[in-house]
Amino acid sequence: MLGVGQRERGQVMDNVTSLHPNKSDLTNFYEVVGVGGEAIWGGENESEAVMYLRKSPVGSRMLVSGWVSDEEEAQMIVRPLDVTHLVTATIASYL
Repeated sequence: MLGVGQRERGQVMDNVTSLHPNKSDLTNFYEVVGVGGEAIWGGENESEAVMYLRKSPVGSRMLVSGWVSDEEEAQMIVRPLDVTHLVTATIASYL
């Protein structure tokens, strides 16, 4: 029997939730940066960001920022947050 928060080995991560409602105008922008702060990857797809983080050199980081935009310009609403520890701990808990 599994306790609260436990899962069987190999279980798919299908219970991940968003940080904001799906209909929000806020766009999450994910960045993977190297040890020296150089950009490795950037985009709106969280799955791709995790894939690039996993393939990046040790010490790389994953950042997420929130943006709103209209047809002409984008404005940062949430400054980049380093979510590397959260992402790697989540991955490790499913191994």
